[in-house]
Amino acid sequence: MSTMMNPLMLELEDQAVIARAADAGFRLAQYETDQGHSVWEWRHGSDPRPQFVTRRVAVHWMAEFLERQAGLPFVAREGQAYEERPRSAA
Repeated sequence: MSTMMNPLMLELEDQAVIARAADAGFRLAQYETDQGHSVWEWRHGSDPRPQFVTRRVAVHWMAEFLERQAGLPFVAREGQAYEERPRSAA
């Protein structure tokens, strides 16, 4: 049996990631290249700007980026917004 994702839930999760990225100083922007292609990119000062063909992939990338930076998942597959993980001993 296939599970369909609720488009509204996906959009809410996307907006949560975009808001968290904004708190970290990132801005998601869409623009057209000189060749006429639509591109999404994350802007953060003069840092390199990762570019994506779709907004969905850009948001997914940022969610993973934020998770790596904080060590905590932002949106769990089970629907939790935050999950506490034990710190590993160094």
